[in-house]
Amino acid sequence: MNKIFLVALLTLLGYSLRAQPRIESHITGWFLVNSYHGSVASNLVNVPIHIDWNDVNTKMQKWSVTFRVTNPIVNSEGKIFPADRLRFRLNTVNGNMPNDSGLYPTIAHLNPFTQEIPFQFTNSFLVNQSPYSLEVKKRYFVMNLQYDVTSAPGAYLEPLVSWQNYRVNIVMELWNAENQRVSMKTLGFDMGVRPGDSPPLPVQNSLIIDGVAKNVLLEFKTPADYANGVSKTLSRALSVTATSGYSITVHSVHQNLTSSSNRLLPVNLIRLTSKDHTSQATTGTIQLSAASQPVASSNIPALTPKFYDLTYSTKAGEESFFNHSYEQYSGTLIFSLIPL
Repeated sequence: MNKIFLVALLTLLGYSLRAQPRIESHITGWFLVNSYHGSVASNLVNVPIHIDWNDVNTKMQKWSVTFRVTNPIVNSEGKIFPADRLRFRLNTVNGNMPNDSGLYPTIAHLNPFTQEIPFQFTNSFLVNQSPYSLEVKKRYFVMNLQYDVTSAPGAYLEPLVSWQNYRVNIVMELWNAENQRVSMKTLGFDMGVRPGDSPPLPVQNSLIIDGVAKNVLLEFKTPADYANGVSKTLSRALSVTATSGYSITVHSVHQNLTSSSNRLLPVNLIRLTSKDHTSQATTGTIQLSAASQPVASSNIPALTPKFYDLTYSTKAGEESFFNHSYEQYSGTLIFSLIPL
C-alpha cells in the first residue's frame, strides 16, 4: 500500500567549546523479516550520546536527534524494499550518571517520541527539543537510546522475498537549540526478507483533509494578539480510514514561511496540536519543522472514518513577530498516512 500524501497550506499574517557532544551508533545484529504479520528486532540500534569534557555549550540545554535513510534499500537482485515499511520504536534509555540537575537520563526526563516512527528519506525526529540538559560538567557522561526496528505487516512483502539480504543505511544527527548540527553518525545493517507464513489480504487506507483545513489563517490584528498569541482550531480536520494500525506524520516543505516581499519567519514558531475528535484526547503536540513528526497513531484499525481536530497556535509574547511588517507569510505542510 503506497503512502498517502495530503497538502495543507499554512498562512501567517501580520563560550567556546573544548569538546562538542557527539552522537554514535551501534548495531547489535541484523534484521530478519520472518512474518507477513510484522517482525521485530529488539534493541537493534543503540544511539549513545557522549560528553567528554566539562565545557559544554549552553545551547545543549535543548537538543534534538533526527535520522533519515540515505539511499534506497536494495539487494543484489535489484529488489527495492519500501523504506516507510520499517520503523524505529524506542525501547530503553539509560546513562552512566545524572546530569548537573541530578537527573538520570530516562524516557520521562528526555521526553522523546515513543510511538513508532517510519523510516523516510527526509529527516524525522527521534527527540525534539528535549528538556533534559546536556550541560554536564563531568569528566565523562554518556547516555544511550536503544531502539527496536519493526516491519509493517502486509502482502507487500511477497514480491520482496529473497535469499539475498537488503542493506539499510541511515544518518543520525544531533542538533542544538538553534537547529545547528552538533554531530553526525552514519550506520547500516543488513535485512533479510523471508516470511515463514502466508500473506494476508492487501491493506486499504485513506487519509482525507477537510476542505476548510486546507488553507489555515493565523492573523495578528491587535496588541493583545502579539501579547497572548493567536490560534486556530479546525474541527474534524483529518479523516482516517484504515484496516490496520496507522501513523499520521506532518512536515513543512520549507524551514521558513515566506512573504510576497521575500521576508522570512521560521516555521517552528507555529505549534500544531492534534486531538481525537470524539474523546478530545491530545494525540500529539509539535513545533512545525521540515523534519517529519508524528501527530497521531493507533494500533487499532479504523474501519469507519476516525476524525482528528487540529489546532495551529503561536506562543504568547513571541518577540520574533514584533519587528515584522504587516504582510502575509505562507508555507506548505505535507500530511502522511503510514500503515503499521
